[in-house]
Amino acid sequence: MESKWEEFRKQVVGLQRYLNLCKVEFIDRDGFKEFADQLYSNVGNYPEICITGYFSETIREQLDRIISYVRTRGFGKVRLICPYFPIKGKRDRNNLQSLRKINEAGATIKVNDRLHARFLVAYSQSENSELIGGLLMLGSFDFNTECIGRERYDAGIMTKHPDLVDSAIRLFDQIWNDDQSEDLTKRYVEELKG
Repeated sequence: MESKWEEFRKQVVGLQRYLNLCKVEFIDRDGFKEFADQLYSNVGNYPEICITGYFSETIREQLDRIISYVRTRGFGKVRLICPYFPIKGKRDRNNLQSLRKINEAGATIKVNDRLHARFLVAYSQSENSELIGGLLMLGSFDFNTECIGRERYDAGIMTKHPDLVDSAIRLFDQIWNDDQSEDLTKRYVEELKG
């Protein structure tokens, strides 16, 4: 028979675990740079990684490490959705080439003209698609030079709260499956030639 103390200890441990899931952290531009610089260690153990926003060469190495790890495990995926951007100059061409390289490394990338949301959700699910654990970062950040380089004042929140993670997964999938979400290589056919 379990002692009252042991029963109480288990309740406290369970409550601490729950409270940790409910924690929400405010992330400023320095915190985002730190998160992005350590992206692999922050989200690499989750088999499903979904990110929206703009991307540049600045984050490609971290994404390549994550994609490589997903491939060696033999399961999981990295999916990115970016807004459409017209190719007007060298910076746009470089960003598109970075997306091409990330796509060739193994990420699936879609473009949606109406995308304005900026978030990252990384998660694990059971075989019956029940959420096991996850991480959500939501804010004004993009995974590009300006945000990672702290050139702008961006802010956001980060949490592991299961309800918020689950909501973010559903939103990502809604955008992903939207009729206006096109595969990167189809949207930029001419720009990617050469």
